[in-house]
Amino acid sequence: MDTPLHFFDCNCQIGRFGAPAPGLALTPEALEGELQHFGIGRALCYHALAKEYSPAEGNRALLEDRRPWLEPCWVAMPHHTGELPAPQELLRQMAQADVRAVRLFPKEHNWRLREWAAGELLAVLAEARIATLLDADQTDWDEVDAICAAHPGLPLILLRPNYRAARFLYPLFERHANLRIEFSLYQVHRGIEEICQRFGAQRLVFGSALPTFSPGGPVAMVTYADVNERDKEAMAGGTLARLLGREA
Repeated sequence: MDTPLHFFDCNCQIGRFGAPAPGLALTPEALEGELQHFGIGRALCYHALAKEYSPAEGNRALLEDRRPWLEPCWVAMPHHTGELPAPQELLRQMAQADVRAVRLFPKEHNWRLREWAAGELLAVLAEARIATLLDADQTDWDEVDAICAAHPGLPLILLRPNYRAARFLYPLFERHANLRIEFSLYQVHRGIEEICQRFGAQRLVFGSALPTFSPGGPVAMVTYADVNERDKEAMAGGTLARLLGREA
């Protein structure tokens, strides 16, 4: 019998802002129930307030909702307007709170990932090797290439590229060792197997986009992938744990 996989979800949201859709697991307790149902032991979470209202307020709320299974992910943005501290001070506050990942919403928050706007922030995150998560629909392929090239030390996780992304991803994987993807929407026949074979399982990070989407699909993608158990464990949570400096 195969050893159970240790799933660590990189893409979860808790909290609410405004009127939620019916049935969404918005509290830590409700989200924990969903994770347990699918056999997911840990989750990297950001707070809805940080995306939809204020990164500073949402990041504070996230720490108040911390649980043993909940790995906090702060939402970051450039500091120029004073809404968040300058990058070095942000990094100090993250270290004090034991936060080891950030998430960026440039379109949602109306800023650009260009060097003139975000270069200082990205450079500090890269120097500290902070795992940085970015939704595919918040950027474009040229920006992804530019970020990885300008900041090769930045562990960038591109969230939810879709099933048509291979012709963009493959040349980017060839160019940039620091690029990884969360593959819940990359539902290509033998797609993750081919990425494992060509680029290594460490390029693939498990995530679900809970509570908006179900983890069932990505859990099955890892569980039934035609790869060895070591690669499955890396995809399920080992790579994410390593990026965060946590035990697998």
